[in-house]
Amino acid sequence: MSDTTAATQVHVEEDGHKVFVGNLSFQTTEAELFELFSKPTPVLRANIITHGTRSRGYGFVAYETLAQAQQAAVTYNKTELGGREINVEVAKPKVERAPAAPKAKTPKQPKSEAKEATEAGDAGDVKPRTGRNRSRASRKTIRNKNEGEEGTAEEPASPTGEAKDGARRKRSNRRSGRKVNGDAAATEGGAAAAPAAPSAPRQVGPPSKTTVFVANLPFAMEDAGLKELFAQFKVASAHVVRRRGSGRSKGFGFVELVDEAEQQNVLEKMKDAQADGRELVIKVALSEEQSGDRDGEIKAEASA
Repeated sequence: MSDTTAATQVHVEEDGHKVFVGNLSFQTTEAELFELFSKPTPVLRANIITHGTRSRGYGFVAYETLAQAQQAAVTYNKTELGGREINVEVAKPKVERAPAAPKAKTPKQPKSEAKEATEAGDAGDVKPRTGRNRSRASRKTIRNKNEGEEGTAEEPASPTGEAKDGARRKRSNRRSGRKVNGDAAATEGGAAAAPAAPSAPRQVGPPSKTTVFVANLPFAMEDAGLKELFAQFKVASAHVVRRRGSGRSKGFGFVELVDEAEQQNVLEKMKDAQADGRELVIKVALSEEQSGDRDGEIKAEASA
């Protein structure tokens, strides 16, 4: 048996073959998960993933063989645990990625060789430069061309102290973000750039007189289930808000009542309402026209 095969078998024996269990109630314990999945096949271990001390609503159960894990996925998928319908499927094994190869560094050219390559030859061989280096190269080229011919060409006069000072101020202003018009340098101690105007506050509509906002809903709840929660009241419509594309619930929705009196009745009698072990948050909704909505309908959001 090769070393690779032996290492793989040891890993399977230690880690087991797992099934993923989702949509767990936050009150479900690892002992309850272990007890359910150990019938009739023995379970190596069961654990619930948490954030601190709070359950994240899913976990894993490990079996000795892959066949046992597959049978558990078929047996327990869509069964009830803790008052919720759980989702069970065989967990995918972790894939270990090889470390990325380090990037090869390009060797730097020695400064002396770069200088000789740039300044070698006559004026036609000199590569164009920018800024201070260009003027320095131009002066050196003139000296090389006119060596032994004194007076035939003049080196460019060095900038005066005043010009140097103006150039320094212009560079300083560019670095600090100040704008200088044309060639005029900004005066020392000039006015700073005006701060950007603050963005306008978001406009929301008045409180709705018929609609309530309902938060902390179970993610598996549909529109019909939301309406069923308010069956004792006169409900005009109920809507669970979902993500675009995936269609997954965002965990909140809106219930429209027939009139304002029924809305106030809901707020009074549903203060401590729960759904699948979750404590619901129910508030008066705010009406707001969404300009980007294609249907131009009036949507609602929770009041502060």
